[in-house]
Amino acid sequence: MTRWAIAVAVAAVGVAVVATVEGLQQHEAAQKTESTPDCTLDEYPRAAVTVRAAVETDNVDYPRISSDVVIRAPRMWNRADDLLGDPDHSDYRSALRCLLGAYPTDFSVYRNEPPTITVEDGDVVVHDHVWTELVQSGHGAVGMLDLNVERAKPWRLAVVSRGGLSRSTSWNVTITAPVHWLASSVPQPWPPHDAKPGEVTWYYGTTSPMDDQKELAITELTPDVRTTVYVWHGSTFGDLMVQGVDAVSAAAFPAVILLFIRRIRKHLSDDGDKLARRARRVTIAVLIIQFVGLGIQITRAILAAQGDRVPDWSTAAWAADIAVGLAVLVLARCSGVRRRPLFAAVPVLVATLAFGWVLGDNVAFTGRWEDDALFLRLSETAMVFVVLLLAVAGFVDALRSLTRSNGKRPRRAWWVWPVTSVVTGALVLERVITALHNDSLQQWINDPGPTGVLRGIFRYTLWGLPGAWLWIFGALPAVAVYVLARTVLQHKSDADRSLLWYLSLALFVAGPVTWSLTIYGFELPFWLLGALVYWLCCRAGKPLLDSTLPSGGRIRDYATQQGDAAVRRDATRWLKHAAGPAAPRHPKLPKQVTPVDVVLALGPGRTPYENMRTMVRFSWWMGVTVAVVVYFSRKVASADLTAASPDSLILQYAGDIVWTAAGWVLAAAALGLYWQYLPGKRGFVKVLPLAVANAVGPICVFLASKLTGGTGDVDELIDGAVFTIVLFFLGLAMDIRTLRDLGAARYLTLRQGMAAYGVSNLPSRITAAVAPVSAVIALVFTIIAGPQSNSTPASQPPSPETGQNKPNTGIK
Repeated sequence: MTRWAIAVAVAAVGVAVVATVEGLQQHEAAQKTESTPDCTLDEYPRAAVTVRAAVETDNVDYPRISSDVVIRAPRMWNRADDLLGDPDHSDYRSALRCLLGAYPTDFSVYRNEPPTITVEDGDVVVHDHVWTELVQSGHGAVGMLDLNVERAKPWRLAVVSRGGLSRSTSWNVTITAPVHWLASSVPQPWPPHDAKPGEVTWYYGTTSPMDDQKELAITELTPDVRTTVYVWHGSTFGDLMVQGVDAVSAAAFPAVILLFIRRIRKHLSDDGDKLARRARRVTIAVLIIQFVGLGIQITRAILAAQGDRVPDWSTAAWAADIAVGLAVLVLARCSGVRRRPLFAAVPVLVATLAFGWVLGDNVAFTGRWEDDALFLRLSETAMVFVVLLLAVAGFVDALRSLTRSNGKRPRRAWWVWPVTSVVTGALVLERVITALHNDSLQQWINDPGPTGVLRGIFRYTLWGLPGAWLWIFGALPAVAVYVLARTVLQHKSDADRSLLWYLSLALFVAGPVTWSLTIYGFELPFWLLGALVYWLCCRAGKPLLDSTLPSGGRIRDYATQQGDAAVRRDATRWLKHAAGPAAPRHPKLPKQVTPVDVVLALGPGRTPYENMRTMVRFSWWMGVTVAVVVYFSRKVASADLTAASPDSLILQYAGDIVWTAAGWVLAAAALGLYWQYLPGKRGFVKVLPLAVANAVGPICVFLASKLTGGTGDVDELIDGAVFTIVLFFLGLAMDIRTLRDLGAARYLTLRQGMAAYGVSNLPSRITAAVAPVSAVIALVFTIIAGPQSNSTPASQPPSPETGQNKPNTGIK
């Protein structure tokens, strides 16, 4: 009875979601079109126009060309009141079209905000700023500019008087660019009124109308290497190369994890072999999805190269639906989803795909007749719901089988399918809401009406699933490494140093390491450098337990012979004496080593497994909590509700939270299990190898961006700083836990405890430690600092005149 109730609940959620989507589509199609005629020639104003065309290459993610236009129209102009009226009214949009127009272009044109309109000195002032990123070749309009970008040739840039401004009485035209971009150009007309290095200006005054599309200024641009590379990315071969390198970099993660699992599996007992097989199957399923994403990327690049010869990508999208559906089914099965739900889902997928083949136009979910079109839309929405449901359920069951069931198929839980169906419904409805929001941002200059944006909303949803879910699925192999390492240590208390080091390295590579570094759009395998730095830092000093005793041998062997109880008894006795006038030196230990040092080196758990558990517990309430709070504080502070949203904010935030938690847990586990072999006497010193190895990533990402002309986003540096600070306190918490187990509070005051811990005269020690670090930071930022310019990521959607029916693959 419970199974039937769960099935009915899931079906009810699915039907409600499909019906809601169809209702929104019908409502969108029923909207009436408002139409207002544009201005006639006699209605064009005699305005003063200032145009500034700028090539920006510094402090931006991608090189860009912008058009900044200021129009001063007389207040008596008969359309001035329309400009000052309601922005949602058709008269407002019509008046803007009189001035700015909408012209075809091959480029994605962006506006950070709609044009601003004010009244100054009796004039209506319109300020419009548009820009495009130089990442492809092509020809078209960018605001008041005509841009022609060709590979292996100088680019042509022209400032043009559009139709609505052809009767303007004066023009002030300026073109600015880096000096080397203009070095081989002779701007026309020559000579200009003013010419400086990197800037050319013309002034025009006229009393008669100009011809529409009159070129006021022309120049040739010679791009730099960085821009040339980005434009090359837009070519067929360049796009294939970039997508291939990115996909290989992403697929390398589960492939590397498979190698770690293969070696870790050799150290597992028979009881852990089932867990290893489950971890291996889940990782292989994730790798299959990565390869499906690679195939989709290659298909997209090939179709894009065909241009107008492939006007509709519906057939390719239908094939992608098949590939993604099969890959998700494999993942669900490998994750432990039971057969009955899969047997129920397969007929739905097969039927919907068959309907698209038989009834659809060009193997698309659009029918030739209205009845067929309605049925196909319902089928397409149902198919997307089912595939997403299996993806969410597969992810949940994979986590349950790895962390709770020791690799076995997880027990039935009544809450799994209802919760996953609700999450899936939220993802589907969010896709609709996001599409409506983005479409509304594109309609600010056009008359409202049915745009049909919801009719094909799910055509490329599954096409982009491997990219959108890339690193969410990638968290499963990371979890697999953690549970396998935990299982090995749980059943192997006598693990040697080489095994502990290998497990620590595997956890570091699977978790906190910076996986790739992007230079000129190419993803480079940075994790190799991070692993090397971690290895070097761990061997920068000798572990305290490997120090030599006066009588010969190692402290580690001495502690093993004496036993844990005797070692801790010696440490407690030493603490009691430390409260007196002088603490005696232990006769069997080296001169600079105290019994407390030995106990701190052993860790609060005494064994690698218990140390790992203690460190992980600390990381949850200290590391994960702080990191998530910092992340969302930054997101809320920088939120811009007027900007376009990505396909799914839920997936974006969920992926960030999952990897924040995974990074902290795996970092803590890597330190905890290797605690007894880390160099240093105190916990805040022992964490330095991992802190340094992790900090190399954010610093190199920031420097690579700055040195290649990018923005140098400080978010990565903030995350790295938070990670280092919290890691410092985690190491301190390990020592405090050890001292608390010794009962130090019963024998020592706070001052005596700090002296026994080795941090007496704390202010001077902090000053001595911070001073050189502050000097280095100041020097680095002085070297890399330069003139800052406002840089806004390309989060806005293309303007309506540039919108194309192309999928968003969402590769991270």
